[in-house]
Amino acid sequence: MRLKLPLLLSFLFIPLFGFAKDNDRFARIILFTPSEAEPPEDFKVRLGSLAIKTEAIFSKSFVQWERSVERKEIFARSDDGTVKVTLVKGNLLKAKGMAALPELRKKAIAGATKQLGLKAGDASVIWWIFYNYPEVKGFQGGARGSSGVAINAYPKGDDPIGIETELAEGSLADMSIKGTIHEFGHALGLPHIGPRPGLKLGNSLMGPINKVFWRRSGTSDVRVYINEASIAALWKHPIFRKEVTPSPKAPAKIAVVNLDVTEAKDGKSIVIKGKLLARNPAHSVIALDSEPGRYGDYWARSYVAGIDSNTGTFEISVTEPFKKGTLFLAFAFDNGLTTSDGKRSFQQGSSIEIPYTTIKGRREFQR
Repeated sequence: MRLKLPLLLSFLFIPLFGFAKDNDRFARIILFTPSEAEPPEDFKVRLGSLAIKTEAIFSKSFVQWERSVERKEIFARSDDGTVKVTLVKGNLLKAKGMAALPELRKKAIAGATKQLGLKAGDASVIWWIFYNYPEVKGFQGGARGSSGVAINAYPKGDDPIGIETELAEGSLADMSIKGTIHEFGHALGLPHIGPRPGLKLGNSLMGPINKVFWRRSGTSDVRVYINEASIAALWKHPIFRKEVTPSPKAPAKIAVVNLDVTEAKDGKSIVIKGKLLARNPAHSVIALDSEPGRYGDYWARSYVAGIDSNTGTFEISVTEPFKKGTLFLAFAFDNGLTTSDGKRSFQQGSSIEIPYTTIKGRREFQR
């Protein structure tokens, strides 16, 4: 009889070890309307289809840039598999237009948090707030750690968002769906990153609005893609992981040594070499090239290269440089954080800046 209890305990406890908890981090959608107003008909179907369209775009982009993604469905679902959309009603008292967004954000999240039974201030949630409120205008998006918030006007219309339709095509262009998902990209922590002309893939999701892109590029290309730099930055984001992971913490110290920036002999590219020293492992180096020398440039061209996991060394080629601009370097870490200094995020402008100019036909770099 003495052996039965230990055997029973072993049977009960051994299976518990080695099983990681399924990821419970999700993006959640809110529709905010005035207290006395009725929401648009079939708003749950419409916003749900937008969420599915967004998931499909990101999934396609992970495949395009050869990055395996652990979890494709990042929006919270109901038991029947449909995307959850939470209706919150309330009245805004203090402001109108864009000035109303802070109050709207606060009331929408508070109302949804209560309805969904979530913990107030839950840092694992990414909120996507849509408003159908006459006095409100504007949009915004941003992230803090692995949480974030995007705010957009409700996309008018009755039909579901077409999953196969290009973002700058037909009714999706008329409704600025590209700009809508752009703000959700900010909620995931992405900064502005423009298209690379040489890739001939169309406009970048985190780049300029469609009309500006068409005017500057001289095309009517309706394609919109997520560039490789954005995918590298999101590859280890907690919301795309199969198992629950802690919020990413900045490395205690980051340093780059042996940094060398040179122009190729033919003058057609810039090569950046260096070695990353950090407490946490990093998988990719990202370079943004901005002609006006400004971080957050809608037209910044991006480049990505791997980091040697054993030595921390990297080499990245900027193949479509300007005559004059600024290079911004940041590093994507295995814990989901993208930064260059461990203090600020990639979205907040954490980067190593390398201005350059062309003198007598050769580029010169300042470090």
